[in-house]
Amino acid sequence: MASPALWQRYITASALASTSRNVTRTFTTTSAVAMARQRPGASKPTVARVPGLDHPGTLHNLSEIHPLLDHYPRKTDQDGNLDLETPKLWASAPPLDNMLKNQADDDVDEASLPHGLTKDDLKKFLKRALVVKRTSNMTTAGKIPSMYALVVVGNGQGIAGYGEGKDDEVARAVRKATNRAMRNLTAFERYDDRTIYHDIDHKFHATNIQFRSRPPGFGNRCNHYIHEICSCIGILDISAKVWGSRNPMNVIKATFEALSLKQKLPEDIARGRGKRVVDVQHTYYGANE
Repeated sequence: MASPALWQRYITASALASTSRNVTRTFTTTSAVAMARQRPGASKPTVARVPGLDHPGTLHNLSEIHPLLDHYPRKTDQDGNLDLETPKLWASAPPLDNMLKNQADDDVDEASLPHGLTKDDLKKFLKRALVVKRTSNMTTAGKIPSMYALVVVGNGQGIAGYGEGKDDEVARAVRKATNRAMRNLTAFERYDDRTIYHDIDHKFHATNIQFRSRPPGFGNRCNHYIHEICSCIGILDISAKVWGSRNPMNVIKATFEALSLKQKLPEDIARGRGKRVVDVQHTYYGANE
């Protein structure tokens, strides 16, 4: 049996041999790398550099690198201290609005607006983003996500419209939907500028909606999507009940279709029955106008 002293010498010799091998391997690798770098034909590694950032200490105008870095050259006083009141290139319009703008879908020409409206009138419109959700398109490359938005706009005086937009970002989807709604404005008839002329029952796909004309002061007692649409149109007194599918998109489209196409005006009733408009208004609405 080996003595403890012999075991101690064996362990020490093994440790020294292992350390020597590691040092030799490290030295060999380091020497090979150094020799390769010193070779005349060896190619040096390329490093991507941004123009203007080779000497950051001497760079003051960051807008020369990219327009989003919107500070003018920094001002300094006599002591060399930086002036904090450096103006910006976009004082009123931040660059984010310019980045989100999509020229193909966001430009609204006054010629395309109905009822003689102008762009100044559009600024006063009520805008309601009623539906904003994430969608996915399944393709051979996999799922392609996108954002969907449905926006309703109106001036509260009988003119309203809705639009749909899709994009990778929520802000751009809402912007597309808003501008498409501006192009799809429709005029709605209102009795006494507050309610509908008569009760309406309308079916849109699997959605059934019942609209009821109500007296003054009744308010809008209906589905929350219909409530927002009536607020944009300017209908103050109405009740509605939704049967069947309550899908938000179907409810919104059914409301616009019913209020714009299903109302019969006193002139239409008088023409169909061969009576005077005054008699029809007196019989149906109790008015002498």
